[in-house]
Amino acid sequence: MSDILQSKPIFSFSRRGIAEVVVHGIAAFKSEGQVLKGDSADVTIVTRSLLKPWQALGTGGFNGDHSMWSMSIASHSGQSMHIEQLKKLQEEFHLNDEDLVCPRAYPMDPAIGSQAKQTGDKPTRLNHPCAGKHLLMLGAMKSAESSEKNYWEDDHPIQKRIQALVGREANEKIAWVVDSCGLPVAVMTVRALMNMYERFALDSSSQAVVLKKLWTENPRLVGGLRRLDSDITEKLNGKILAKEGADGLLIVQALPQKDDSLASVFLKIASGYNASHLALGLYCVLSARPALPKVFEDLKEYLKSRLEEWAPKDQQLTNLLLNERLS
Repeated sequence: MSDILQSKPIFSFSRRGIAEVVVHGIAAFKSEGQVLKGDSADVTIVTRSLLKPWQALGTGGFNGDHSMWSMSIASHSGQSMHIEQLKKLQEEFHLNDEDLVCPRAYPMDPAIGSQAKQTGDKPTRLNHPCAGKHLLMLGAMKSAESSEKNYWEDDHPIQKRIQALVGREANEKIAWVVDSCGLPVAVMTVRALMNMYERFALDSSSQAVVLKKLWTENPRLVGGLRRLDSDITEKLNGKILAKEGADGLLIVQALPQKDDSLASVFLKIASGYNASHLALGLYCVLSARPALPKVFEDLKEYLKSRLEEWAPKDQQLTNLLLNERLS
C-alpha cells in the first residue's frame, strides 16, 4: 500500500497562458455493470464520510423515515436545522453530549463557527459533523440493551457488524484505520467504493430504500446550506445522491430511472477539501466524457451555470483533461 497519492492534473488557473495554480486529483466515471479500469481504479483511499451509508446500515438503528434519521449519514454544517434534529435524536435515545466520543467542535459553517468563537461559546460534540452517526450507534445499542461502553473500539460488536457488512460489499481485502471523529473507517480501492455505491443505488431492501428516501428528501440535513453535495442532490430532484468526504472526497451516484442509465463519478482532490475545486473538478470530469446519461448531462449544465462562482474572475480556467479553456 503506497502512502503517495498518484494524482493527475485536472484543471488550472492561468494568466495569458502562464499557469499559476494547477489542481491535481483522482477521477473516475463508472457506468452500471462496468468493471472499473485505469489508473484511478486501483488507488487506495481512506473512505472517510463516504462510508456513512454502510455505517448506518450496519448499525441498523434508524426506525422509520422521520427526518432526524437522516443525520445518521450527515456530515453536517452545524446550522440550526442540524442541531435541532440532533437534539431530537438525543431525546429519542435519552443521550447527552458527553455520551459521544467525537471531538468537541465549532460549527463547520464558517459564519456560524466564527460567531460562536467571537461570542465565547464553547465547542460541543453535537457540532461535530459526524455527531449523527455516533448518536445512531449509541441509540441502537440502547435499544438492543447491549453495551454502549467503548463503542468506538474496532472490536466492539457494533463495529464488527459494520466491518462485516463493508467487507461483504467491498468484495476485496480492506483495512481499517481511525477516522478524525474517533470511529473506525475503511481503506479500500476506488473500484471497490464505486461498486458499493452502485449496489446501494440498486438495493431494494427495506433499510436501503428508507435510507435513500431520507437522503433525497433531506439533502440539506445530510450536508447543509451552501454545500456542494446538498446542492447537487437537491437540484437533481432525487435522481442523484452526492456525498462529500473530508480532505477532498466527492462521489455522485445516479439512482435508477426508467428512461436513463445508471452511472457514478468519484473525485479526490489531492490538495484536500476545497468546495470550489471539487465543483470545478466534477465539471471537468463530466465535460471530458463523450457521452453522458441524461441526469449527468443535466448536472453538467447546472455546474456550468455556476462556473463564475467558483473560478477566479482575473484568471483563465482550463480543463486539463481536455486541454480546453473554459473561461
